[in-house]
Amino acid sequence: TYQQFLARVEEEEAWISEKQQLLSVEDYGDTMAAVQGLLKKHDVFETDFTAHGERCRDICDYGTKLVTDGNHHADNINQRCQQLQNKLDNLSSLASRRKAKLKDNSAYLQFMWKADVVESWIADKETHVRSEEFGRDLSTVQTLLTKQDTFDAGLHAFEHEGILNITTLKDHLIESNHDQS
Repeated sequence: TYQQFLARVEEEEAWISEKQQLLSVEDYGDTMAAVQGLLKKHDVFETDFTAHGERCRDICDYGTKLVTDGNHHADNINQRCQQLQNKLDNLSSLASRRKAKLKDNSAYLQFMWKADVVESWIADKETHVRSEEFGRDLSTVQTLLTKQDTFDAGLHAFEHEGILNITTLKDHLIESNHDQS
């Protein structure tokens, strides 16, 4: 009946309204763990959204059947179906925007963490580079040369691993127009 149709539409509109409020929250997580938790919640929402999208299609199919059967509320039924679809489309847009911001924030926090690792490594190695110890005899010089070779190899590896990683992350953040880039 028309009353059942309206009740089902209103139920879906209430769900959509509740989710719009949740998706409009500006909290994107301030730690990697928080962001991962929010992304998992968002994945659960997306599954729920798919189910509700199917429910909305079923409701509108039922509405179309009512119209086809000659229900005298045809104009209102068509209007409510269109409004329901518009609200669903708007929710989908909000969800996409929120997921993009969560992923963007995840990339930013990952960059900051890796930058901290690089800075810490550099600070740790600075003492070695600033050393005024050049060795007083052959054995000490050979030991220092071995340490220097090890340092050079570590620096080379770190350049490729650490520096290139944060450079790639930085470029990704800039390309995606991250708020803090």
